[in-house]
Amino acid sequence: MKIKLIIFFMLLFTVLLNAQTDSLRNTDSISVRNVEIKNKWFQSRYIHESIAPVSLALGSLTIIAIPGLKEYLQNRLMWNNDQLPGYVNLGDDYVRYAPAVAAYALSAFGLKSKHHFIDRSVILAFSYIASDFVVYNGKKLTKSPRPDGRTTSNDGYSLPSQHAAMAFVAATFLDHELGYISPWIPVGGYLTASYVAYARVARNAHWTSDVLMGAAVGIIMTNATYWAYDGIMKLLPKNISFAPVIDTQQTGIYLCYKF
Repeated sequence: MKIKLIIFFMLLFTVLLNAQTDSLRNTDSISVRNVEIKNKWFQSRYIHESIAPVSLALGSLTIIAIPGLKEYLQNRLMWNNDQLPGYVNLGDDYVRYAPAVAAYALSAFGLKSKHHFIDRSVILAFSYIASDFVVYNGKKLTKSPRPDGRTTSNDGYSLPSQHAAMAFVAATFLDHELGYISPWIPVGGYLTASYVAYARVARNAHWTSDVLMGAAVGIIMTNATYWAYDGIMKLLPKNISFAPVIDTQQTGIYLCYKF
């Protein structure tokens, strides 16, 4: 039964995120079609890229709403309690960043990202900041205790999962930047993020509903950052570029105007 639930858990993310990946690959064709015919609201990029996170969020709320379902899933999926002897470190603290690292590594080895290094770095940074903001305030609002009962601080609250949010920020970033090359690239990213989500439930750090909501936050905030970036770039002249400057002595914005 436990193996079947794990497989179902992983497939749930993969199936829902197919809509996310397909929408990103089809963005250009949708844009071309919009030139010929007036686009309906349900055909917009924003709707297509919101299907997966909204579905995940609804799944999370459904688990919370059905009495006993959250506890039932926890009993079946939790086997690696980090408060008990025999705990195995599954690496979820580090693996959550792996898809983003992979995006930069693949670019370094010759695969062309959709955005230049500085641009995609700014997008990734804002995606992490926006997701962390939503997670932090979501935990303060819900005050949901973790499965192991820890509620000693804001970090002790459970809903939504920060690890899942960060993992899916990284996976969605990889999808946006390199998903057009092969569908297997984003599939690898989302499977890695799903592993992180499962590991959080397995170690009794989060409920299934927490990681589903965390995944929804990570995906939607990353998509929203891309939407905002694309909107801003359309408003700026082509000969203007800017980027953040952060070092030990100063913090600011670099602005370049090409004559």
